Amino acid sequence: ARDIQLSILPTEPPRFSGYDIHGESRPADIVGGDLFDYLPQSSRLMGVAVADASGHGLPAALQARDIITGMRMGMQGDLKIIAAIERLNRVINMSGLTSRFVSLFYCEIETNGNFIYCNAGHHPPLLLQGSAFRELTEGGLILGPNPTAQYQRGFATMAPGDCVLMYTDGVTEGLGPSEKEYGVGRMKSAFRRSAARPAREVVEAIFDDLASFTRGRPQQDDRTVLVIKKN
Repeated sequence: ARDIQLSILPTEPPRFSGYDIHGESRPADIVGGDLFDYLPQSSRLMGVAVADASGHGLPAALQARDIITGMRMGMQGDLKIIAAIERLNRVINMSGLTSRFVSLFYCEIETNGNFIYCNAGHHPPLLLQGSAFRELTEGGLILGPNPTAQYQRGFATMAPGDCVLMYTDGVTEGLGPSEKEYGVGRMKSAFRRSAARPAREVVEAIFDDLASFTRGRPQQDDRTVLVIKKN
C-alpha cells in the first residue's frame, strides 16, 4: 500500500517559469490520507492541489488515491476548475464511503502571476505579500457529503517575492507536551521568518519549527506542507 501511495505522489518539484514550488507529505502511519499533486496544463499554466481525506491509514490512503486520479482525469479532460471539482464531489459522494469526506484546495498559476483557485472545505492557504497575510477561502463545502454542492473560484495576483503556504490540519493541530496545539499563529511566524528562502527550505523550516514545538511527541495525523513562491 505504501509503494502504491508513493508512486502517485510527486517525486520532485515541477519546473515552471517564474516560480519556485516544493511540497512534502509525512504520514502518521505507513500510509496516509494527505496528498499533493502538480498538474501541468501548458507552458504558461500549472495546476497545484493539496487534499486531506478524513482519518488516516489505509482507508484514507485509498480515498486520497481516488482524489489524485479524479483530478488528473478531470484536468486532462479540459474541464474547468469548477466543473472538475463538482464532478469529483459527486463521485466521492457515490463511492459508498458515506462516513468519509475530503477537503481540497486546487489552484492554477499563470506565468504572469494570475492565481485562480477553489477551496473545497480546506484549511485556508496563506498568501504572504510583504508583511501581510491573506487567507484563500473562496470555494465551497468539503467534498463528499452533499452531491449537489456548488463551488466558486477565487482570484489573486502574485508579484515577485509573494509566497503561498498550503498545509493540512495535521500541521496546525500538532500537540506539544502541554497538550497545546502548534496553531496557525506559530505557523505564520515560522513562515514569515523563512519566506525569503527557497521553497524547499521554507517547507523544511516549518516542519523543523513544528518538531521543536512537539518535542518528539508521536504524530497523530498526516502532515503536508507545500509552498509556491513567485520569483
